[in-house]
Amino acid sequence: MTSEIINQSAVLRGQQKFEEAIELIESNIGTIEAESKVAAWLEAFYAARESGDLVKAQKFAKIVAEEYPDMPSVQDHI
Repeated sequence: MTSEIINQSAVLRGQQKFEEAIELIESNIGTIEAESKVAAWLEAFYAARESGDLVKAQKFAKIVAEEYPDMPSVQDHI
């Protein structure tokens, strides 16, 4: 189930349905397994960044950086 949510969010992002991709992650984060939460937040970060919503991108970057402070893709947003 976890990977399906993340994959579905990636598909939505690829279709440029950025808000839907973010909402899918945010509304399901409680059901996502602990070891996959960073991947889910990273997917939300990508959607926010690609949509140009730098406020949300920074929010998600900070969440990812809490677990992986050296994650290269979020460095410019924390």
